[in-house]
Amino acid sequence: MAKKKKIARKKTVSRKRTVKRLRKIPLPRAFEPQADFSPESFFKAKIKVIGIGGGGASILSEIGRVLEKATFVIADTDTRVAKNSSGIKYLLFGSKLTHGLGTGMNPQLARTAAEPEKEKIQALAKDQNILILIACLGGGVGSEATQVFAEALANFDGITFGIFTLPFKFEGKAKYQIALRSLAKLRKLLNVSITIPNENIFRIISEDTPITEAFSMVNKQLIESLESLIDLIYNPGVINIDFADLKAVLQGKGNLAFLNTAQASGKDRLKVIVDKALHNPLYRAGNFSVQRIMFNIQGGGNLSMFEVDKISRAIAEHHKEAKIIFGISKNSKYKNTIKATILMVGPANNIASEPNEPSVRPKPKNNVKKRRGKAVRGEPVSPSLGSIPVLRAIPIGLGGSEVQNADSKTKKAIQRRTALEARKKREIEEQKRAKQEEEWEIPAFLRLKK
Repeated sequence: MAKKKKIARKKTVSRKRTVKRLRKIPLPRAFEPQADFSPESFFKAKIKVIGIGGGGASILSEIGRVLEKATFVIADTDTRVAKNSSGIKYLLFGSKLTHGLGTGMNPQLARTAAEPEKEKIQALAKDQNILILIACLGGGVGSEATQVFAEALANFDGITFGIFTLPFKFEGKAKYQIALRSLAKLRKLLNVSITIPNENIFRIISEDTPITEAFSMVNKQLIESLESLIDLIYNPGVINIDFADLKAVLQGKGNLAFLNTAQASGKDRLKVIVDKALHNPLYRAGNFSVQRIMFNIQGGGNLSMFEVDKISRAIAEHHKEAKIIFGISKNSKYKNTIKATILMVGPANNIASEPNEPSVRPKPKNNVKKRRGKAVRGEPVSPSLGSIPVLRAIPIGLGGSEVQNADSKTKKAIQRRTALEARKKREIEEQKRAKQEEEWEIPAFLRLKK
């Protein structure tokens, strides 16, 4: 009996010693009780959306009412944009120059108004990770003040993302040229940009769509895409995408982007997702070379591995050389629905060409004229004389190759003169058109003075 008690006492002592030894061993970080792995504890990127000019303010007003997890600022010379909108802040500038009104189609006036505000613009970027600039190019503030904003943010350590619209063709050539020049400069200053020509609105509306609804449809597509992009980096998934991934995809300056989201349910949801995710009628990815892709597939409990594979393969096949980062997340609100968000990034193929339009070189016209039974290419045919050969005086004393040289010099002189005349005519027409458009686009405060 005494032996049994002695053995039991020894076991108890050894257990206590073992427990003491285990307590001294440091626990792995994952098992520390103070470690918090809830979704709220993960890094949250701070995003600020800045709408510049009247058009940018209009787009942002609609986005700001719906989009969460971001802060919003409207920047303009026109004080009339300032309304009691909850959650939207305002940066009004240039009131001494514009008397609180717009700048019209006067980019230099807009730049002069925005230049002194660079410190305030830089203050907007404080503690932010992503800055999204939205502007309608072609007007003064939208075109030139946006460049001042981009210049002020040149040393910003986070991501600068531009979303720009181009004027309708009926708004005139001068306005469109201002927009294109501004766009070329803005692209170089920002990490990445998306361009939406207003003309592409006609691809998504019918003949009887009201004008306000037409613009709202564009804004809704932007909201869906931006909301999905923010969700990618905010919500942890089965295969997670975070801010570091986004920064890797958007690194460098002067990149173009294609951002799109597609949602589908039912039997054909897989086919619909693949078709819609890679094509957006508002803008095309054809004017840049895709180098990096980030996409996320979201669905409910019935999202299958087969569906994930099919969507992923379709995206990879579309751009075989691109580097890909992907994520998968489950959400109970998508019961029988799949949602795919895709961001494609790369340098411009031809930054000088019209955005979202393939650069096509016109084919040279071959004028053919008969001479001695042979077709001679490249010589101008007189429109009034038709096929009758044009006779030229040959200087006395010239012969053989000298005659041919003189003939070619005469041809070149005629071609130069014709080209100069055509150019001069075009310049006169453009000056007339620009003068008309200037009258239409005179800044509001100057019109009042007049």
